[in-house]
Amino acid sequence: MSVRKLTASLLTALLMLSGFATASVSAQEHFPAADPLAFDPDFRWFEPIYDMDLADLKPKHRANTGWFATYDRLNLYGSRPELNDPQVAETKLDSGWGHRYEIGYMLPDVDSGWLFSSVQSGVGEFFTVARERVNRVNEDGFQLGDGLAGPPFGFIVPAADDNTPGLNTRTYFVQDTENVFSFNSYELSKTWRMEPYHYGGIMEPMVGLRWFRIEDLDSRQNYISSLDIDQSIGGNPPLSEFGDAVEQLTTNQSVTQNDTLTAQLGFRYTKFRDRFTFSSDFRAFAGHNWQCAYSTTATEITIYDGTGVGSEVDNILYRQTRPIYERNEEFVVGFDVRGEVGYQVSKMIKVRTGFQLIDMARGIWRGGSSASGVNPLGGGDNDQDLLLVGATFGIELNR
Repeated sequence: MSVRKLTASLLTALLMLSGFATASVSAQEHFPAADPLAFDPDFRWFEPIYDMDLADLKPKHRANTGWFATYDRLNLYGSRPELNDPQVAETKLDSGWGHRYEIGYMLPDVDSGWLFSSVQSGVGEFFTVARERVNRVNEDGFQLGDGLAGPPFGFIVPAADDNTPGLNTRTYFVQDTENVFSFNSYELSKTWRMEPYHYGGIMEPMVGLRWFRIEDLDSRQNYISSLDIDQSIGGNPPLSEFGDAVEQLTTNQSVTQNDTLTAQLGFRYTKFRDRFTFSSDFRAFAGHNWQCAYSTTATEITIYDGTGVGSEVDNILYRQTRPIYERNEEFVVGFDVRGEVGYQVSKMIKVRTGFQLIDMARGIWRGGSSASGVNPLGGGDNDQDLLLVGATFGIELNR
């Protein structure tokens, strides 16, 4: 091969390679955004970060990008239901605990993404009176009998005849609910990230849907026995029909469920300063609430062979009425306010604390049905409010 032909071949190969490289660069300019499910295998969550690193980062670069998640432990106080009883303190708040989870994804190029948030909280406040039962103590729980070992090496059969765990006596805990409910909320929002303000604050508007369920319990218990001084307190039927050693526990229970679907509009404002992050959220929601209530009465009658210590249980009679159902529909409006301060511990981990206030201003049914006649307090209004407010503390992870 001559030198001229060799040179021509080399030039042709170089031109082809150059064309391929140019086409590759041009194609990369039009590639779609990165696949959000293509996780980066970099799991150096505890890699240290220094103040100089944070000082060099602009606010937009410090904000969450890609996948991020948070967990917060909630200590929220809940308002009491509005019942047809003037002695019920409607303005009193009772302590409760819960959890809050958030998972989000923010596209760094177009500054938009999605945010999923879940809140579970509840309050359980009872008025409790301990009442010793007719036979007071089951002696089989403390000694060996007929060659069979009792507790802790054996078992009382049936288990209902055993002593109350932790007390070594037979005791009923007669409870009336003061404020008992559970709150579960799920929300999905589309978010946008605005350009940072002059002093570094970042605004993120959001719009989405929110579904939450509120389940409220109203329960009243009454205990009477043949040992009561006031024998005029009779059962239905009277206890005297069952003998001279008998007791009865009656439970009137009413449960109301609120299933609510709302539209939601809000924003999040974030400000960075050194290792600290200050943020606030506001979300307003409005929608429809499908309400359902059911009420039952349960009776437990225990018949003994005597009234002394160690008397045996002859029989236990259980009775329960069929549930009585009611339904209703209401319009709900409310808002959710959050404020937090976080501290950057490592490159990807931040600890934070703050507060949260959730106010459902109207359209919530609590206190059970007023038409069933089961609730001694007459039930509650189906157009009430519910307030949750308290402290939060948790952790944030950003890839």
